[in-house]
Amino acid sequence: MDQFARTQQLLGPSAMEKIKSATVAIFGLGAVGSFATEALARTGIGNLCLIDFDKVDASNINRQLFALHSTIGKEKASLAYKRVMDINPECRVDIHSSFINAETLETLFPKNVDVVVDAIDGLNSKVNLLVKARQMGLDIVSSMGAGGKTDISMIKTGDISETEVCPLARVVRRRLHRRDIYDGIQTVYSIEKPLNKQSFNPEDAVDVLLDHGRSRPPIGTIAWVPGVFGLTIASEVIKVVIAK
Repeated sequence: MDQFARTQQLLGPSAMEKIKSATVAIFGLGAVGSFATEALARTGIGNLCLIDFDKVDASNINRQLFALHSTIGKEKASLAYKRVMDINPECRVDIHSSFINAETLETLFPKNVDVVVDAIDGLNSKVNLLVKARQMGLDIVSSMGAGGKTDISMIKTGDISETEVCPLARVVRRRLHRRDIYDGIQTVYSIEKPLNKQSFNPEDAVDVLLDHGRSRPPIGTIAWVPGVFGLTIASEVIKVVIAK
């Protein structure tokens, strides 16, 4: 039996053909990115470009699909590749264990990409990606802040210009406005006020961008919110692909 028979039954053969021929680039393979990758692979996306420089650490296990005790210390991009190939061996997957900045972006976009997924945590990298993709006229689905949230009923989708409450979205909007970008970026965001009120141990501040940036305090997270963010991103990507 065709592993995508149920998907084709739901969406139709024409949509399924578009999905199988589509190319999606996913920048960031942490909590949100891992769930988005999983859903797109299981939906039958034919070409995936997966980008993340990071390795799994123990603090990732509470929310990231690729994070297990057996994968601590391993590159997320390589883990993502193996998982996608186990889900759909016919998917063509390119991986890049690269840090994302204005310079590296020039080499990271695949040819004929249909949709760009932004699942990046770092602000500068996120804004650089959004600006570059927007300048290239690409369809984008971007994740705003999933940390510090617990209520999935408050997760919304909409253009970047429509976002509200989310502190990350507010800062991203400001940065984009400086680059003369005001709309045209589909986002997944939450209108729940962040709940990160608990203290943390300094040794738990492991979300460090190695030599690419500075240490920053961790934000409290739970499995289901970034998971739903990632699944919602996958849904938005499929909508774009089918509409082409």
